[in-house]
Amino acid sequence: MPEHLYKTAGIGLALLAMSLFSLAPVLQKSALDRLPKLTFSNVWKSVLSLLKDRRWMLGFAVGCLGLLPYAAALRLVGVAVVQPLYGFGFIVLLTVSRLMLHEKLHPAARLAMAMLILMPMLIAFGDVSGVQYDITQQSTQSSLGIFMLVILLSGGVLIFFTRKHPICWAMISGALFGAGAVFAQMAISYLTLDELRGTRTFHALIRNEDLMFSLAAVLIAVPLNVFADYCMQVGLQKKTASRFMPIAQTVNNVVAVAGGIVIFGQRAAHWHFYLAGIALGLAGLFLLAAFKHHPEKKSDFEDGVFATK
Repeated sequence: MPEHLYKTAGIGLALLAMSLFSLAPVLQKSALDRLPKLTFSNVWKSVLSLLKDRRWMLGFAVGCLGLLPYAAALRLVGVAVVQPLYGFGFIVLLTVSRLMLHEKLHPAARLAMAMLILMPMLIAFGDVSGVQYDITQQSTQSSLGIFMLVILLSGGVLIFFTRKHPICWAMISGALFGAGAVFAQMAISYLTLDELRGTRTFHALIRNEDLMFSLAAVLIAVPLNVFADYCMQVGLQKKTASRFMPIAQTVNNVVAVAGGIVIFGQRAAHWHFYLAGIALGLAGLFLLAAFKHHPEKKSDFEDGVFATK
């Protein structure tokens, strides 16, 4: 298959994944508004209350469904292309928020939607390369270590501001999701079917450096994403989805794109198109986050479609 078809397929799969990822928190938000307050002092009780709610689990299932096209997209075009396309999924978020959560959207949301529709085309014209740097090299590992240290320290500092400013949960979850995307890219890039077929014994597995790095990346990516998702649930319980998610995704995009460029050496053949796409996406997300969306009078849509009791 020609290279441009691989990139087109990768972008298409990324758009599908991001639409599902954006739909998931809206579905979960409808449950969070009725659940007891989520806390970190009694995490297990809070998690159990989430798992017992059918609406929340529906959103969780939709998010998990998005992992399949997401993994394929990472393999085809890399994290520096995939993660910014998350903004496109906010078209789904806006539509469902309007119908299900009864959020009255600011007129600026229409301009934001137009920007988010144009963004994937500009990123495609940027012709971004795949992963270039080998994670088994010490220089790449050093970049990854410094990168993660900055992310974790920043998230740790923001936690102290969450009590007075709950929107900080959006920044924390976005940073953790972005870091998780970097490790997911590492796992996908160095885990190939050919290597798996050639590894028939445990001794061969532990001697295969690429597979061991992939396994380590998975073991780091999973808890990062789980913790990020819990932080997102805590924040969504206090803020509207159409305001919380754009801020979270803006941070997510910055972290993931930085990781793709600094750690994996992804480069755009046409930087002006790529940067214009990134700028357009960030501008659209800013418009969504800058204006408040007020809840309207409750309708029967939610109870009619998502009745659980």
